[in-house]
Amino acid sequence: MKNLQAQLRRVAPWLLLFGGGIAASYFLFFKPIDATPHRVTKGSVLVEALGTGSVESRRTIDVSFEVTGRLAKIHVDQGDHVEQGQELASIANATFLADVALAEQEVALAQSTRQRLDADIERSRAVLKGADDGLKRIRPLVESGAASEEALDVAEERQKVATAELTRSQAAQLEGQEAVSTARRRLDRAKTAFDRTVVRSPFDGIVLRREREVGDVAVPGAAVLRLAATDTVWASVWVDETYLDTLKVGLPAHIALRSDVEQTIQGKVARIGHEVDRETRELLVDVSFDELPKKLVFGQRVDLRIELARRTDVVRVPTRVVVQRDGQEGAFVANGGRAEFRALEFGKRGRELIEVVGGLSLDEVVLDPTVAKNELLKDGQRIRLLAYADEESSR
Repeated sequence: MKNLQAQLRRVAPWLLLFGGGIAASYFLFFKPIDATPHRVTKGSVLVEALGTGSVESRRTIDVSFEVTGRLAKIHVDQGDHVEQGQELASIANATFLADVALAEQEVALAQSTRQRLDADIERSRAVLKGADDGLKRIRPLVESGAASEEALDVAEERQKVATAELTRSQAAQLEGQEAVSTARRRLDRAKTAFDRTVVRSPFDGIVLRREREVGDVAVPGAAVLRLAATDTVWASVWVDETYLDTLKVGLPAHIALRSDVEQTIQGKVARIGHEVDRETRELLVDVSFDELPKKLVFGQRVDLRIELARRTDVVRVPTRVVVQRDGQEGAFVANGGRAEFRALEFGKRGRELIEVVGGLSLDEVVLDPTVAKNELLKDGQRIRLLAYADEESSR
């Protein structure tokens, strides 16, 4: 009896070690692991390009005066909507108005002078005609001896003087006409300068900023207001260069404003940039709004989804189940209580769903490759199916 007890004491540690090994082997190789199943469904697969950006206007300008003066009135403020041709601001115009009045007087004086010169032309022409007629009368008389040669010389001299006077009057008339033209040009410049004491909106838009106040001195080129046009408003977003081959003008898009996450506005790709940022490897895409946001604020952030392609009535699985094994792309499929890796043929790839072209039927179940403790499923591993992922999300 004592010998038996001694033998048991000697083999007990080995028996415990052997039993522990069996238990560990069971837990490692035989105990099922919890796995999340996903249904293989039939429906649409949407391929989208994602991007972030901001709401922008195609035309944004700084409104400034073309003449120097002190600001007298500013009729609008930040956030105001303006219409094309609407008066926005004006500068003190007394000096400009005086210049217009002076230029008008110069025009009137030049016109009066030209009228006097026109009258001189008529008088000179009349004098010349009289001299011509006198010369014609005296020549026959001289030839017949009824008049002296001296009378003929006097008549010819009178005719020459009248001709010279007409020439002088004609030259003076040309100078008078040029004086009138010069005075009118000065008047036009004065009126233009006067008109420039008021700035008007070049388009329908919104005042983004007010840069000056009444009493400030406005100089050419210095912004008084900053305007953004509302005829062309779009979301300018940065999109990864990998989408470049499939991006096209006119593709539908969904614009989500970060200021109103409940509102998604439809739009279309209006313009695609032709330069990729060398750091981020993204290019700028402008998407026009089908309908402007209720509260239009330029510069606010947006999230964008551009529809690149859509496949309908196709077999599909969640993109999250796709894995790579030994250079093959596929998914784990539930098969007789075990996880079985199966190489699959895929088609269009969406953000959440991917088209399965071959290797899978609708009555099969694919598995989430990630299990407890962020471990990955192994081919042939025993599994215990949890609730379907779509059922959990619906609860």
